[in-house]
This record gives sequence, structure tokens and C-alpha cells, in this order.
Amino acid sequence: MDDPGPTLLLTRPEAQSTSFLASCERRLGRRIPTVISPVIDIIPVAEPPDLNGFATIVAASGNAVRLLGESLEGRNVLTVGDATATLARGFGARAKALGETAEAFLERIEEVTFPVIVFRGRVARCNLADRLSAQGATAVDVVLYDQVPRPLSRAANALLAGSSRVVAPVFSPRSARLLSRHAATAPVVVLAISQAARAAWQGDAEFRVARHPTAESMCDLVAEAL
Repeated sequence: MDDPGPTLLLTRPEAQSTSFLASCERRLGRRIPTVISPVIDIIPVAEPPDLNGFATIVAASGNAVRLLGESLEGRNVLTVGDATATLARGFGARAKALGETAEAFLERIEEVTFPVIVFRGRVARCNLADRLSAQGATAVDVVLYDQVPRPLSRAANALLAGSSRVVAPVFSPRSARLLSRHAATAPVVVLAISQAARAAWQGDAEFRVARHPTAESMCDLVAEAL
């Protein structure tokens, strides 16, 4: 029997996975065999407070932007990641990315106008508000959503239990850790957005790490792996 070829396993939340798949298919100019099975559900846990007392809104993720939505219209927004800034501009914000990672963001603190309010998820590798406050700035921290682990779908489990190659992009250390806990007999190629995501994978796999922590670099890895 002919080898059916590799299948892409996307484990980000549905909206992000669908958008990433569309970018990869545009890059390759063809449809890609794919299974989408998020390993995390985004659960809102707080209503945004009044934003009028803040000079700058900081969105640490695209999920924060989606939950803030039209309340960002006309406001100054700084983000972690160009894709998050683009998303915020879609809601009418004056948005700018200060780096692709939280650490890169903090290196450009002189561009931040205070006071600020930082919106993020409950699980975060870097608490931007705490780091900004430690430097004497006025920064309010708001946990807007939780990232709750979600079981893999039946299709995803069947894919991992097969014999054909599975190409699995992982966009965070936590998603890498959660996916790696699922047993696989299929050969898995892990495409990690960072060395931290690579290090979080538990078990054997073939690894490739993105040149930059961006969706564009991850698309490059997908194109190479397929």
C-alpha cells in the first residue's frame, strides 16, 4: 500500500488553527491533510474593567484581543507579537507590537506610556504587569481568560496511533507538554516555535525549531516538513 504521506496535527484553539492552516496552504499552493484538535480551551474568567483611566492597553495574546473586541476601538494598544497587533487593528485600535516575546517587549519599555493595563491568560511564562511594576511603573494586571486542558479528539488519537508521519506544530511550552503526554506509535515531527517549547516536549520525536517565534516562521517549518 502506498504511504499516504504526512498529516498536519494542529492543536491551537479552533480559530488560530484554522487561520494558521489557511496561511500554510497559501504558502504551499495546495490543500494540506490536517486534523484540528485543540489541546486547550480558552475560557473567559473576567469582564474587562473601565479602560478610560489607562494611557495604554497591553494585550499579551491574540486571545486577549478577541475577548476585548470592540472595546479596543480608538485606543492605544501595545502587543506581544505582530499578529496580535494586526488583530487589534482589526478592532479599530491604534496597535503596535513591541516584540515577538514578552522579554523582547520589556526591552522597549521606553516606548510604553503609563499608566497601563495588561490583559493576559491565567497561564503565562512572564507576568508583564509585575515586570513593569518592578521598574516603578503603574501597571494593572488582569487575567482575562483561563487555558483549560482539553482531551484530543478521536481523529487525533487515531492519527497518533497510526503508522504515517504526523507533523505537529507547537506554539507554546504548555501545548507541547500537553500534546506530548499522548502516546503515539506514529512517527511525530514536532515543529517548535521556540527552544522553550522544544524543551517542554516529553518523550521521543523528531524536532525542528522555528528561526523566529512567529507564525510566519512556523509556516516555513511546515512547508519544509511536508
